[in-house]
Amino acid sequence: MPKTIQCKIHGESERTYVCSHLAGDVVGLGFNREEPSEGKPCPDAWCDDCNVIFEAHNSWNEQNEELVSVQVLCSSCYENARIRNTRTGVTLEDLESLRWKCHTCEEWHTGVTLDFGSDAPIYWGDEEEKTKQSEPPDLSQLPQSFLNSDFCIIGGKNYFVRGVIQLPIIGTAETFCWGVWGSLSKENFEKYVLHYDDPERVELPPMFSWLSTRIADYEDTLNLKMYAHIPELDLRPIFELEPTDHQLSREHHHGITPERVKEIMTRNLNDVG
Repeated sequence: MPKTIQCKIHGESERTYVCSHLAGDVVGLGFNREEPSEGKPCPDAWCDDCNVIFEAHNSWNEQNEELVSVQVLCSSCYENARIRNTRTGVTLEDLESLRWKCHTCEEWHTGVTLDFGSDAPIYWGDEEEKTKQSEPPDLSQLPQSFLNSDFCIIGGKNYFVRGVIQLPIIGTAETFCWGVWGSLSKENFEKYVLHYDDPERVELPPMFSWLSTRIADYEDTLNLKMYAHIPELDLRPIFELEPTDHQLSREHHHGITPERVKEIMTRNLNDVG
């Protein structure tokens, strides 16, 4: 049997096996497996209900395997299933009673906030502040310095776009989002601006970018390698970080726990408790 599978979403990827309960968009069913190894990073996995069968026999064998329906997934879908179904000690529901004071409106709110952002690239200074605008830049004559909620130009040679780094939250179908800025080449910047209102912009290829926001919750995040994926209209680019050992990259590719969400909220909001 081939070791790879052609996934409609992720293309060709490693073939993996899970119980059929874990296929699809299910959440919170548990995710059981042997310890991953270098030779087998995605060992066969099964939900908590199927784990009852496994534990009754202390292993899988020819008899009890007949009681379980198996589904083939690509390695990326497997990882998504792991993130959604792994049980955690703290859940998002446990955080619903958190109260916090908003920096912007100074009002008190209750519940979880899953989105933090930066208004400008780290390189934007006081001298450029007076050049803020609201409309996209004019391609016929790009300004030397420019900033609005989506685009930024500094010194006539550095180009940035605002986008989102998504961190899947383990045990849920929710996503925590860092609103950040990434650099683009002038060519890609102009291409994105040109297609800004074009529904077919989703056909644009991924654009190489350097992360241009410093996120205080991590070791230095400046100049992490990533790619900007241009989504449908009214949505900001989605940044895909290069897989590395940096904590932000690990959380982007493998997820964060609700407890980590609470930690981030505590650091970034007023009077969380």
